[in-house]
Order: sequence, then C-alpha cells, then structure tokens
Amino acid sequence: MDIVFKDVEHRYHTNTPFERRALYNMNLSIASGSYVAIIGHTGSGKSTLLQHLNGLLQPTNGTVHIGDQIITNAKKPKHLKPLRKKVGIVFQFPEHQLFEETVEKDICFGPVNFGIPEEQAKKMARELLPLVGLPEEVLTKSPFELSGGQMRRVAIAGVLAMEPEVIVLDEPTAGLDPQGRKEIMEMFYRLHQEKKLTTILVTHSMEDAAKYADEIVVMHRGTVVKTGTPKEIFREPNTLLEIGLDVPETILFQKKLEEKFGVTIDSPCLTMEEIVEEAKKLFAKVRKNDE
Repeated sequence: MDIVFKDVEHRYHTNTPFERRALYNMNLSIASGSYVAIIGHTGSGKSTLLQHLNGLLQPTNGTVHIGDQIITNAKKPKHLKPLRKKVGIVFQFPEHQLFEETVEKDICFGPVNFGIPEEQAKKMARELLPLVGLPEEVLTKSPFELSGGQMRRVAIAGVLAMEPEVIVLDEPTAGLDPQGRKEIMEMFYRLHQEKKLTTILVTHSMEDAAKYADEIVVMHRGTVVKTGTPKEIFREPNTLLEIGLDVPETILFQKKLEEKFGVTIDSPCLTMEEIVEEAKKLFAKVRKNDE
C-alpha cells in the first residue's frame, strides 16, 4: 500500500490567536513494503506527520493518499475504520494503552471491535505471542503483572492482531535499556520481513535509522529537507549536525580518522564492522609508509 503526501500543510488551532503551522510543503512518497525512518529534532513535525497516516489528523491543505484512500480537508473523511485497521500505530510507551484484565482480552480487543469472531481473535492472540517473544502462559495473566518490556510486547501484539499492512513506530524503544532496545528493534525488523509490512520508524536513534531503514527522511521545522538511503544521508554528516541532529557513532569516528590521517573515506561507515575494516586499511597504509 503506497503512501503519498502531496503539498500537505497542517495548522493547529486555525483561525485562533494560537494558530501554529506544524507542516508545510510536505511532498513525500513511501513505497509499499519499504522500511522508512523519519528523523528530525523535537518540533520538526514528525509526530504531526504520523498522525496523518491513519486519519487521526487531516491536512489543512494538500492531500494524503494511503492506498486507495484520499484524505483532504475538503470534507470529513468517511470510512476511516478500514484505514485504521490497515495502518497500525505503535505510539511511545504503548504499554500505557493496556487496560483489559488479561493479556488475551487486551490483544483480542481490537480484532473483536472490528467484527472478528472471539474464538478467531483468541487463536490470533496465541499465534502472535511467539512472534513478539512471549510465552503462551501469559495469556491468562493481567498485563499489569508483567515486566515493562513484556507489557510493551503485549501492546505491540494488540496492534499486530489488526493485521495491518503498514506499521508506524513512534520511538518504539523509549525507556528501554540497551538490551531491550536491541530486542525490540530486531523483532520489528523480523516482522517487517516475514509479514512484508510497510514499516515507518520515527526515531531519534541514528544508529537504528542507519541499520534498519531502506530510506531515511530528514525533517526540519515542519518539512522534508532531505531523503535518501542511509549511505546517502550520512555521507554529509555536517548537514545533519547543523540542524541539530546526531549522527551514528561510527560516522563520528570516521570523521576523526579522516582528520587524523588527512584522508577521505569514500563511503560512510554505518556499522562497527565497516569502520574497523577502514581503520585496518589506514593503519596498514601507515605501516607500509614507515617501512
């Protein structure tokens, strides 16, 4: 399901003294089945953008095409229920959205609400548990008896139970320790591949954007300033640093290597393996010159 933003603008509190422009001149295409990371500092418009993806917000101007659904400001969009089934959003701290008395009921809530028979929804809940790394025995437990990481996995299972074609991840690792962050991100990448999802990751982690995304969208002050593959985006780290963004640690180390040896490394190093290989080449060249 392709997603296209065309000349989108969004303003909050229109026609009031508190009117504020959050998005403008938004032109963006996200291909079906791709993994796209959206990066930008706080206030760049990332959260406003993602709320347009399932009709939580309408554009003030312009159009949002999500599959065959077109959302404009011309009239209140109809038939958003099927769209919200196709586009699942995992908000920051999704465990705060848990409310049922058992894990099974929480996972089943969405599908049952959309007309799925209860027994079928329960079957889906059992099948989803191993995908999110939970044992079947948690089904009968209260979600509030679980650890924070397990609660997050239950909430994610609830989103996946809707069988979305697009999954939007809004800072999905917020508040987790390094190991928990790694496990959650690997889980989403596996689901992306196995279920052929269109995955949209909103993140402050440049490492995650570089490691998992096919394409990165850079936002600044309410609009897109750059798009490209991770290699293309991080080839010019100073551009990102100038607008207040971080870059992966490997890129910072690469810059130090280049300054130390007075060289330019052709391709940005996005992984530890790549930077180690480049460092080996430089040290070998230095030793050869010293002989």
